[in-house]
Amino acid sequence: CDFAKAQLSAASSHSVDPELINTPSSDFGPAIVGQDQVIFSSARTDMMSPGSFTGKAGNSLLVSSVGPDGFLSVPYLLRNNYQVAGGNAGPVTYSPDGTRVIFTRNNFVDGTRQIPAAGMQLALFEATVNPSGEWVNVKPFPFNGSDYSTGYAYFSPDGQAVYYASDRPDGFGGYDIYVSRLVGNSWSAPENLGPVVNSPGHELTPYFDGTNLYFASDWHNGLGGLDVFRATMENGRWTQIFHMGSAINSPRDDYGFIFDDAKNLGYVVSNRSGGKGAEDIYRVKRSANTIKLVIKNASDGSPVAGAIVDFVECGEGAYQADAQGRYSFQAMPGLNCNLVIRGEGYVSTTIPLSTAMAGDAEEIVINLSKISETYPGKIVDYNSRVPLSGVVVRVSNRTTGSSMEAVTDINGDYYVAMSPYTTYDFQITHPGYQDIVFGLPIGDGQNRNLLGVIGMQPGTSSAGNGVTPAPVTPVQPGTGGGTSTTVPGTGTGGTSAIASGFAVQLAAVSKVDLNRFSNLSQLGTVYSVPSGNVNKVRLGVFATRAEAEQALRGVKSRGYKDAFIVTEQGSGGIANPPTQPGTTPPAVSSGMYMVQLAAYSKPQYFDRAKAERLGTVTSRSKGNLTAMLISNIATLSEARNIRAQAQAQGWKGAFIVTEQNGQLVKVE
Repeated sequence: CDFAKAQLSAASSHSVDPELINTPSSDFGPAIVGQDQVIFSSARTDMMSPGSFTGKAGNSLLVSSVGPDGFLSVPYLLRNNYQVAGGNAGPVTYSPDGTRVIFTRNNFVDGTRQIPAAGMQLALFEATVNPSGEWVNVKPFPFNGSDYSTGYAYFSPDGQAVYYASDRPDGFGGYDIYVSRLVGNSWSAPENLGPVVNSPGHELTPYFDGTNLYFASDWHNGLGGLDVFRATMENGRWTQIFHMGSAINSPRDDYGFIFDDAKNLGYVVSNRSGGKGAEDIYRVKRSANTIKLVIKNASDGSPVAGAIVDFVECGEGAYQADAQGRYSFQAMPGLNCNLVIRGEGYVSTTIPLSTAMAGDAEEIVINLSKISETYPGKIVDYNSRVPLSGVVVRVSNRTTGSSMEAVTDINGDYYVAMSPYTTYDFQITHPGYQDIVFGLPIGDGQNRNLLGVIGMQPGTSSAGNGVTPAPVTPVQPGTGGGTSTTVPGTGTGGTSAIASGFAVQLAAVSKVDLNRFSNLSQLGTVYSVPSGNVNKVRLGVFATRAEAEQALRGVKSRGYKDAFIVTEQGSGGIANPPTQPGTTPPAVSSGMYMVQLAAYSKPQYFDRAKAERLGTVTSRSKGNLTAMLISNIATLSEARNIRAQAQAQGWKGAFIVTEQNGQLVKVE
């Protein structure tokens, strides 16, 4: 077919080599265990458990280690002290801590394709692995069936889920991919991954690396037989699949793909021509990532034709995107530098570049803000007034549907591009804080201070659970250390989204004049909520009734004898600020911890890709040194855990810091 011809002629981003441990018999089912061991199945007869040969070739489990040359060394039998009744064991998967194993009982016949059409019968079993490596307490997986097969299990990286294939009757066709999650000591019911992954054909050998799902299919467009695909997820749903190319795939069966991105090492099983036997194991390494950039106008999503893609910091030159704002390049393993994107009349942007930033054939959208359309904003902690770094600001153009994302820097600053006479929807999220959502009409675009300063209330974020988050009141610092409460674009006293909680109702009036209540501003925010033909004037919002009762006592002492407490459900209102005349914000910390990994005089030698596995990487410069840190750590215990991981990975001098008044202070 045309797809197969195109794939066979396309350059591949992976290199594939046959493993030296292959034999003329079937070798299959590799599983990475621990740091450098691989357990696989083999039908060879020269290495079998004593007394296990029945005259009919089956398969045994073997263990091999990655040798100095990167290939698997001479294998030996897995000593698990368990004999499978009624079949063979393999493939297997071990939990990350090595205490549990799930294995497939199979009826594979050496020399016969391991495909559903060959009549394979599979069942899953789970066992505990004792300190000696023996399998004990073996029991069937709870979702086996007598009239269908279940097999090819693989643990998720956290050990809390297992992905597997089954031709149970409730699927989309033949074998489908399912997931079950660990709930206490039991597995949840099978969850079908849906029609993006599964098809009327067969999907087998799932492998989930924490971000992408790899699987084999004989239905999706491929080169022939079973091919390996990669699926990506958005908002908890599988949305796209990508063919893994002509190196990993062939016109014959290719399946059982696994890959350790950190080590740039993986394996695939294939019966392609040129091999030693029926099924062989091939080593996979990533030779390069094809990274495709799409550069767009942040305000309306239109392409930035001829944008400059500058690799100077990476030791290369500068190149130009095409008329559609597109530019593609090959990123070799180990690449770690900053890429600068420029466009005439646009604000330049810098992005960290590494081979891990994209997978095969994916596009990375880079939004450039027009200088004439850029609006600055700032986000702070509602209570302490300390700027918040790492806050994600998502902005969607309500007319075109295009969206962009900005992240606040260490000063809490961010910039977004917006067009005049257009309304934008904002969603602001940050771990440990309540989400903020609001719509913002731009008007004629003359007011560049529409966004102002937004305060985030500490609390639990509701992002990602499918529920529209309740908005909280944005705040904007005023003069003299006071604060004013405003939704961006309205100015002081504009319409505001009031948070849920408790409030003190002061009065019900037909005409609102919040200045009448200025003597209460030290107790909290005075705002009004429309109700029929009147406006209810309230003070709040307080997280607990106890706080509201304390405020009520202060209100009554100032002459508002009829005030009372109400429950605030969250609504639109008009607000005036709480003020603290003559005071300035106290010296406070950010409330977040960081782990300083090291300080570099030449930060280009810092292994950012390695550090990003620990968390969000930020840097601070002082003199001729650049400190590299893992940031946005909510608790001290979490910081200690990350410090321990960093020290184990080679940053022996890592220590915990926090930020106070813009300075890093060592905690421990």
